Amino acid sequence: PTYRAKMSKSNDIDHNDLSGISHNDDAAFQLVHSRDIEAVHEQLKKDGKRSIEYSNTVFLSTALIGVPLGLFVLPLTLTYQLAKKALNGGSDSNSDSETMKTSQESSHHEEVFPTEILPKSERKYDVVLLGATGFTGRLAALYLSQSYPKEKSNIKWAIAGRSQTKLNKLKEEMASKLSDSSIMDDIDTIIVDTSKPSTLHSLVNNTKAVISTAGPFWKYGSTVVEFCVKYGTNYVDTTGETGWNKEMLMKWNDIAIQTDAKIISLCGMDSIPWDLTVYKLKQLLNEDSSSTSSTEQLVKVECYDEIRGGISGGTIDTMITVAIDQNYKDKRYAFDPYHQLINGKKSQHKLKDTSPISIEKRETGIPMVNNGDAGRWTVPWMMSTVNSEVVKRSHALQPQSATDSTTTSTTDDNSKLEYKEYWVQPSFKEAFVTYASTVITAIALLNPLTSTPMKKYVLPKPGQGPTDKSMKYGYLLLSAVGHGNQGSIVESAFYFPNDPGYKDTARMVVESGLCLAFDEAKLPTKGGGFYSPAVGMGDALLERLCQTGCKFASRRIPTLDDGKLKSKL
Repeated sequence: PTYRAKMSKSNDIDHNDLSGISHNDDAAFQLVHSRDIEAVHEQLKKDGKRSIEYSNTVFLSTALIGVPLGLFVLPLTLTYQLAKKALNGGSDSNSDSETMKTSQESSHHEEVFPTEILPKSERKYDVVLLGATGFTGRLAALYLSQSYPKEKSNIKWAIAGRSQTKLNKLKEEMASKLSDSSIMDDIDTIIVDTSKPSTLHSLVNNTKAVISTAGPFWKYGSTVVEFCVKYGTNYVDTTGETGWNKEMLMKWNDIAIQTDAKIISLCGMDSIPWDLTVYKLKQLLNEDSSSTSSTEQLVKVECYDEIRGGISGGTIDTMITVAIDQNYKDKRYAFDPYHQLINGKKSQHKLKDTSPISIEKRETGIPMVNNGDAGRWTVPWMMSTVNSEVVKRSHALQPQSATDSTTTSTTDDNSKLEYKEYWVQPSFKEAFVTYASTVITAIALLNPLTSTPMKKYVLPKPGQGPTDKSMKYGYLLLSAVGHGNQGSIVESAFYFPNDPGYKDTARMVVESGLCLAFDEAKLPTKGGGFYSPAVGMGDALLERLCQTGCKFASRRIPTLDDGKLKSKL
């Protein structure tokens, strides 16, 4: 079917209500183009943020008890996994078929007729929050209600989920925190069961954007994306499931273009901070080379993550079902869907992830990241593979590729981007404990004898997560160094003041939804389709994040004659 008949045009959107966000052009420019990296680091100190430091007792316990136990269990784990792979080797195709059925591949294909599609300007809600009663969804609802109260904002929004009782309980909590009983009447509820397509019409047909925190997304998100695409409804989510996102892209991108639906996944800690960071480093190189005959290209980027935060049961459940139990298996395609341009052709802009896989001491060259001349101990960041995938998608969708439907990129060394990501630790002690604990936990979860007690007694359950108090101590400081193909070196710093995986993920995904609902005229990419956060929202999203708690700065670094960094810090 053709869906273009009732497509909402960009000028149908009301840009007068900007949702409590100041859009003064001068102020916005200062926020997203700041060169004051010292101020970013200073804010971290003002907020009293500190990395976790482990005692000698924890270090010795890990070294003398944890590591030997891990090594004892390792042979059984390897034997079990090899046997499992051998037994399942001959049934991959059947397994893949069954997996796709459980990932909501639409055998139902409930029809959405063009006559049912309202222009976005006529829709009742600006955003609808799906999964509102889950751990991250609750934080998102609280953020929306507290940051955009009705006396300061005209946002029209609703919460959606399977249980009316739980939704009412959430509204009571919001009303209590704001001392505003009118919330019980002002915020609508929508009952949705994503396994029942007939309930999805009311979720997507009367809102400009859907914000989803309901995962695992391979299990609960596929029909939501399908209906958003068919109704021309914008969509953002908090998934870190790149395989699922690629599946959705390949199935629905063409129709999303027809219906003007922007579909932007990975709008939380996975992977907005890193995607926007690389986007801004590229932008800085482009600006500084605007007077030359050729634009300087970013060919290498190194990200240094200082992170403090917890983990929720929902995140663990997704990781277990996808990575360990392998209930979802990535589909195979002629080429990586993240290299596909909007016109369906293959981009020649490639990314190579060379992030470390073990403990490493790094000389970063950035004095405020580096520990004097001694360097910093680093470990692999567990989600760097997801971050690099999203950056790869943005790199493939170069500005000329994302907007030009008639050309593809040319292949040369300047089209290749090397990506490295490190999790910075205070000392070797913290690096060892962090790395060893991660490896030991993975070994235990991959072992049939230890995985069940781990899931039952040790790890948090879905719906559980860090306490409000612990999330206040959380933060993310992302420092990055970028290298241009003409020898220029640029640096950036990006600060998130709360637990990045939950409290600030809630803020990120809400602001992403509001960005699509209200800031269409400012978006760097026009029209529908599947985009990364940076390509789809760019500075418009960064402005929102900086006006609601983040700090960002980037600048060029002078170099010495030997090519080493000469940071201004």
